[in-house]
Amino acid sequence: MPKSAVKIPRIIKVVNPRAMVRAAAMIACTTCAFADDVTIEGTYTQNELCRGNGSQQEPLRVQMGASEISYAGGTCSIDSRQQSGPSLTMQVTCKFKSGAVLGSVVTFTRRDDNTYDMTQQDGTYKAVLHRCQG
Repeated sequence: MPKSAVKIPRIIKVVNPRAMVRAAAMIACTTCAFADDVTIEGTYTQNELCRGNGSQQEPLRVQMGASEISYAGGTCSIDSRQQSGPSLTMQVTCKFKSGAVLGSVVTFTRRDDNTYDMTQQDGTYKAVLHRCQG
């Protein structure tokens, strides 16, 4: 090496080549997840096709927001979300109109663009949610 040459230290050291390949694949596929994102925000009715905006079906109406779910029985705050394919699992804390508070896990599985199967934690409650228009 000539005297004027400067030795540049090696900054990146690949410890596990397989881990690097997995990380690169995950980074490259971040746009893949957006194509299958479950977008559940909106107004729905439980176990019955929605008529119009659902206002005539108040006891069956469910309003899904980014941080809250409201329905005839009370309101649930969404504590966390995790998506796996067509399913979206949420950890929720629900406050019922009676004043009782309950933590639970609810999974929404997309059937099509307007319908989701909803299952509470261990299958204690199941419903089909139908998206309302408008």
